[in-house]
Amino acid sequence: MQQWPMLARLWQMLLHTKDVFLSPTTPLGVKVALALGLLYTVSPYDLIPEWVPVLGVMDDLALAALLIAWANSFKVPK
Repeated sequence: MQQWPMLARLWQMLLHTKDVFLSPTTPLGVKVALALGLLYTVSPYDLIPEWVPVLGVMDDLALAALLIAWANSFKVPK
């Protein structure tokens, strides 16, 4: 992964998001928000449908990026 530092960083952020979701110290509201965000991202029902060129995918990617960044603002005890 040394060749792709941005991809490696994204992978670390995804793993941290998983750790935040699975941590018993994470508030229930945060877990619900992450679960609903993931459900919205993979759901065929969107604010902007997938058949709208570019924008249909961009709303899902933007929400996923915001959720990952938000989850990474939480600290998880090791």
